[in-house]
Amino acid sequence: MRTRHVSAAVLLGALALVGVTSSGPVGAQDEPVVVTIGLHAAEKNLNPFISPQALPITHDFTMLVYDTLFWSQARLDPEPWLATGAEPSDDFRSWTVSLREDVTWHDGEEFTADDVAFTFEYFADGEKAGRYGHHVWEHPQFESAEVVDPLTVTLNFVEPVPSFELLPGGDLPIIPEHIWSGVVDPEADATGLQVGTGPFRMVEYVPDTSYRLEANEDYFFGAPTVDVLEMPVVRDAQAAFAGLQSGDLDFVTRNLPAPLVEGVEGNDQLDIIEGTRFESVYLTFNTRKPVLNDPIVRQAISRSLDLDTIVELVEGGLARPGNDTWTHPDSPWAHPEGGHDFDVDAANAMLDDAGYARGGDGTRVAPDGTPLAFTLLANSFAPPQLRSAELVAEQAAAIGVAITVESLDPAAITAARRPPAPGESPPVDMFIAVFESHAHADPDHLYFFFHSPGQGVGAVFSGIADPELDAIMEESLATPPEDRLPQMEEAQERFAEVVPAVTLYYPDGRWAYNVDTYDGWISDPGHGVFTKRSFLADYANVEGGDAAGDEEAAPTDGDEEAAPTDGADETAAPVAAGGDDGPSAGLVIAIVAGLMAVAAAVALKGPKRNRAGTVED
Repeated sequence: MRTRHVSAAVLLGALALVGVTSSGPVGAQDEPVVVTIGLHAAEKNLNPFISPQALPITHDFTMLVYDTLFWSQARLDPEPWLATGAEPSDDFRSWTVSLREDVTWHDGEEFTADDVAFTFEYFADGEKAGRYGHHVWEHPQFESAEVVDPLTVTLNFVEPVPSFELLPGGDLPIIPEHIWSGVVDPEADATGLQVGTGPFRMVEYVPDTSYRLEANEDYFFGAPTVDVLEMPVVRDAQAAFAGLQSGDLDFVTRNLPAPLVEGVEGNDQLDIIEGTRFESVYLTFNTRKPVLNDPIVRQAISRSLDLDTIVELVEGGLARPGNDTWTHPDSPWAHPEGGHDFDVDAANAMLDDAGYARGGDGTRVAPDGTPLAFTLLANSFAPPQLRSAELVAEQAAAIGVAITVESLDPAAITAARRPPAPGESPPVDMFIAVFESHAHADPDHLYFFFHSPGQGVGAVFSGIADPELDAIMEESLATPPEDRLPQMEEAQERFAEVVPAVTLYYPDGRWAYNVDTYDGWISDPGHGVFTKRSFLADYANVEGGDAAGDEEAAPTDGDEEAAPTDGADETAAPVAAGGDDGPSAGLVIAIVAGLMAVAAAVALKGPKRNRAGTVED
């Protein structure tokens, strides 16, 4: 049911240092329903042309303001959203899309087929940057649009697109022609208020500090169940979870760390809901670098990694070890067997046979004299990633591979991943980062990230160039999704042979929230719970509403297992110290645990860092 927001005074002054403020005093029962959400990172002004800043919530945050034709790419049967349906041509190169009636933009302008045609043309023209553009200029390549009538548009592509409803139909935000048609540089505006058709209007944005969204009462799926979303950016994990305990925050976008579960379960005002964003924490090799361009070296490093131990030490055992076949086990495209080959003896034998002899210090040397010594970059804002990097280095040492962990902020890692010029190798050796459903849910995910590098995502990811893997993925593009699984299995098996990346583990989601403020959260598979469906009566856990998706939406009682982190900049299970540039995971947890115990009396310090975000994927 809808309830008013009740704010606690405890820690208010301290949380104000990181942008958290009270929603107001207790008043009449008809006060607006205000939910205060502590964001782990800022996402600029939700401009869809600006590269992601707040992974893994980037897409779902943006989609509170914008809408797609279908929802969502994480489902094999995406639900018509702005569209009411779409019919393909016989060769799947054209799709005729029918649209909803009586949809308006937040500024009152009418939404029509012209906006859909313009969106595809605009994203395709000039290879627009950001999270979405490559889905209309890399694959599938958009060709033209024909507006049939105000509610019907035909979209034409260069190649067959049998999975159109999933991607780009279930992923690309539809933008208003009357606003964007005169914009030459779409990345230039990082502060203006965005105008979409989504369930919430963007009414205030303080750069890198806070957002305020208000309900779109005229939303075509009905007015949202919440009137206002107040969203301060709380980069400091200690402050975020203390704010949740005190009542100054109603929800935190970080996953609840395992050590804090018991405390949350003992708080009558809080509850826990579980779900999955199809997340993965992964290690990627720059396959364009000497020595790392040898698949034997990558295979040996992969086999040296004890993923069960990494899960135990980093996540307290509350995550699933990675599969050598990459794809998330909950994805419809997951390999039916998966698994990881951990065998240190076999890894040593592989390197011995390939002529990588150990030097005097124990580090192996290539036949040309190049040492197997590398630098591994990890996000300084993410203790789980830092600790994972340390364990990778420790375990790889057993096969004579020397890895030095370097802790950097996300922007520096992103820069290190990018080639200085087309066709050149970026400076990075290896990096650890996080992926969400976009890298696991859609049927073209392996193509996007691991096809031979050209102008698209592959050019800034691993740089892998394997003709056999390319051929399998290219063939699958023209296959309808329902018939594609055998090809996907074959591609994943080849992936496991060439090893451009190693999935370390898959963290499931566990989020704590204030029950008295809002109890409508639902689990939307592939999106977690911070998603537009949690605020729509037809889906949310509210009176008269039903839960969406294939999973039960009711909050858990805390007895089910789930991973404690979401791979962003959250705290981790108590483990050994992290990198020199960031706090150790154990220290962070110790501080958080202390704050939980004395939340009413402790004055928190503000965040030590000023930068937000996670590594761009």
